[in-house]
Amino acid sequence: MTRKAIIGMIRAAALSGAMFIAAAAIPIVGGVAMLFAPAPILIFAVGRPSANLRAIIAVILAGVLVGAVAGPTAGIAYAVTSGLATAVMCFMLERRLPFELIVVTTAGVLLAAGSGAALAMAGSPEALLNNIRDALKSGMLRGQEFYKTLGMDAGLPADTQASVIDLTIRLSPALIAIMAAVTALLNLAVFWRWVGKQRLEHSLFGELAKWSAPEWLIWVLLVAGFAFQGFKYMIPIKPIETIALDAFICVVSIYFCQGLAIMSFYFRMLAMPPAVRAAIYLITCVQPVLAVPVCMAGVLDMWIDFRRLKPPSQEAGNFSDFL
Repeated sequence: MTRKAIIGMIRAAALSGAMFIAAAAIPIVGGVAMLFAPAPILIFAVGRPSANLRAIIAVILAGVLVGAVAGPTAGIAYAVTSGLATAVMCFMLERRLPFELIVVTTAGVLLAAGSGAALAMAGSPEALLNNIRDALKSGMLRGQEFYKTLGMDAGLPADTQASVIDLTIRLSPALIAIMAAVTALLNLAVFWRWVGKQRLEHSLFGELAKWSAPEWLIWVLLVAGFAFQGFKYMIPIKPIETIALDAFICVVSIYFCQGLAIMSFYFRMLAMPPAVRAAIYLITCVQPVLAVPVCMAGVLDMWIDFRRLKPPSQEAGNFSDFL
């Protein structure tokens, strides 16, 4: 490895570690910066000679730097989150795998590794659940205190707080998986915008406005939905009900992305300004009244074909033939 490569590796590792530590040092902004911690090492390693080796050494160096600055626990946390995600994405990018597979694999690996590390640190599943419950309670109390300083009474009855905490714990695997997938997608987008077009011989994303989920995924949605309802009302088995609910939420989030792709397709046709598009995307993501129809559009697109991407059929094979 040349001197220039060594300097670049140290710079990438230091920047990645600093972005990870920023979450604890700078409220809100630091949390956003932590999401992009894998990007510096991806930009440094992918598409260059011995890319996987470069990435692994940089991840180890970044973990050591994080541990030296913020303590061994923080170093381990970096290794099983941002560091692991970086290594997985680098390996799969070098193998020219599609971005969907990279995102799903990275999210699954992070969910498994993070859950295992949290369980090992807690000592038992019961202790882990108690730690999560205590953290949620303290977060709700801080939120209530914040609203009180603004002159707003945001107090909730004890039974309502318990229900919210219980639901959040049940949804935590799905929420973690979705956050990990979003993190992987954001870092892939930064890499592609920065150097990916020059480094990779293939198009990573293609035309996102024409992106669609695989048709077989609708069966996963249906099975997860029926399993959740069945084990909730007919055969009440709590663990299976929770697994089905988390699977249903994850698949729904994929169809929400397909709904956003449909929006992007028509925004491009209407030549809508980028600032307006960004505002509409943001409002759609945070406003359930808009998010639900967008998700439904993603689900129904397999039959209605809102973007007319499928070749016209000779017989009435889907709803679009009647529109």
